[in-house]
Amino acid sequence: MPTSVLIDTDPGIDDAVALALASRLPELRIVAITIAHGNTDVDRATRNARLIASIAGIAAPIIPGAAAPLVREPRPARETHGPEGLGHVIPAQEPEHEIDGAAEAIIAQVRGQRKLTVCCLGPLTNLATAIAFAPDIADALGPVFVMGGALNVPGTQTARSEFNWWSDPEAADFVMHAHLDLRLVPLDVTRRIAIPGSAIGALAKAGESDQQARFWADALRFYADFHQEYERFDGCIVNDALAIALVADPSLAGWEEMRLDVSLSDGAERGAVRRSPEGGRTAVAMSVRASEVLALLERTVFARWLEPGSLAGGAADAERWLANAARERK
Repeated sequence: MPTSVLIDTDPGIDDAVALALASRLPELRIVAITIAHGNTDVDRATRNARLIASIAGIAAPIIPGAAAPLVREPRPARETHGPEGLGHVIPAQEPEHEIDGAAEAIIAQVRGQRKLTVCCLGPLTNLATAIAFAPDIADALGPVFVMGGALNVPGTQTARSEFNWWSDPEAADFVMHAHLDLRLVPLDVTRRIAIPGSAIGALAKAGESDQQARFWADALRFYADFHQEYERFDGCIVNDALAIALVADPSLAGWEEMRLDVSLSDGAERGAVRRSPEGGRTAVAMSVRASEVLALLERTVFARWLEPGSLAGGAADAERWLANAARERK
């Protein structure tokens, strides 16, 4: 029996990969996709989700959500995801003004399917708002997988803070203390899920005669250019795909129980995760069988265009890259 999952996301390049992966895993049944601000504005993110759904064959409803964090201004990551949110992909459809219905949709789905699994791939504004409106759903929710935070590795927004939690730290802190069955998937493990530059080149070659291959090549190439320029890495990290893989198979990660808080400061600590005896209880993925996750991605999403083993080197590439970065910080 597949696991019913609601995906809350902000597409976003790695979100696109994650949605495609979720659509192809027999272990999962997507019941709804809710959209938040984050990698791009919510209107573009909603338009992007609909485009990805058409490519991946997703029939679940797509519901636009929060256009801004709970108390802060939105700060889209256009330098990372491009002006339209999908790298070099320029969708034919213009974004439209969307009406926020995500919190209501989350509440309805949770009340309609007790112990529903939720997977959050962007800022946690929609989930926090839903629980604030309907506190009873906290007990009714099943596992909540969250891609966000950084514990023992540098952040992506500041030295201490990962982008999703930096975007809306108040929402992250609220969710952290909502007494959920929370499964945190931080940068410590997601930064190991790397698509090599050679595989992106192969997708570009296939894209000369295949429209879907061109979509993935154009999206991932922008991401890879960003990683090369700012982090000297040949390839791209698809953080969100790991959270989806762990919803389907939590045994791909090693989990540790922790109590965590989220910094609500306005400085470099904004959105940073902190261990605290008074923090919210969560299970945190602290190790991952990255090569198996990449094999899963290759087999389910990219096998039409890539030779077998094309993603195999990504785990080792990421391991060397992270080790070099750690040495340079000392």
